[in-house]
Amino acid sequence: MSLYLKSAAFTPIENITHLSSGNLQGAFGEIGKLILEQSCRVLESISPELRKEIRRHFICSTMIELPFTTGAITECELNPIEKYQGVPDASFINTYECASWGYSLRYYLRQKPDTRYVIVSILDVNVLDLSFWQSNENWGKSGFGLCTFLLEVESFHKDDISAGCTVTYNTTPEFATVIRKMATGRDELTISLPFFPENIRQIFTKLLSGFDKLPDLHGRWGHCFGSDPWLNIISHGVTGGFSQRKKILACSIALNGYYCTAEVCVDQHSAFYLSEAV
Repeated sequence: MSLYLKSAAFTPIENITHLSSGNLQGAFGEIGKLILEQSCRVLESISPELRKEIRRHFICSTMIELPFTTGAITECELNPIEKYQGVPDASFINTYECASWGYSLRYYLRQKPDTRYVIVSILDVNVLDLSFWQSNENWGKSGFGLCTFLLEVESFHKDDISAGCTVTYNTTPEFATVIRKMATGRDELTISLPFFPENIRQIFTKLLSGFDKLPDLHGRWGHCFGSDPWLNIISHGVTGGFSQRKKILACSIALNGYYCTAEVCVDQHSAFYLSEAV
């Protein structure tokens, strides 16, 4: 296994909007500080010397697009001036929605296969307080928050991370079929799926019957977009669920059909953090 999940954290974000913060700049000022604090916590699992080797920090999002495209916010808001030493500047990506983290990792690691560590954040916050994002028939109740994870690249093989787009209108069944092909014959693999309500989840239940899966946590968290598979791993990890080395297939799918997967390894030495809501 070539990708090791060194550490991961999730913080629910329930109370940061342009209204509560006075304006968008104020909201993103709070979010920028949160990104910095969470990144520092995740990076504590490696030495200051190793942190200096990290060149990229991807911030991926499904819903935070409008403030950037209108010019109301820039990447500067995601990179506070008071940066701590060893925390790389962040770049923002939302092109592939929930699957943006996989596309970003695949591209970067193919370009830089000798990379040792890479850090990724997934940020989905309803800063504009839009009703569309509160709940939707396509995913049920939404959950908002910030997830950050640090991967140690022991070696990189092109199949470790996959990214693609469904070719039919039946995106969820097609996505489940793709995962089934990946997991067939891999009894050591545990699947971590997006969170969906029962009417959608039953598709995975049917098509992935017999495969080892982490439990769906939609009832607790709602649909947290690209964070879902990582939040599931974190939730399992903070309760001591990884007493020995385990291979996990993290899976995400976007409403527009983009999907991605990453096969990562976790064990009792992986660090997991689950914070109180802000």
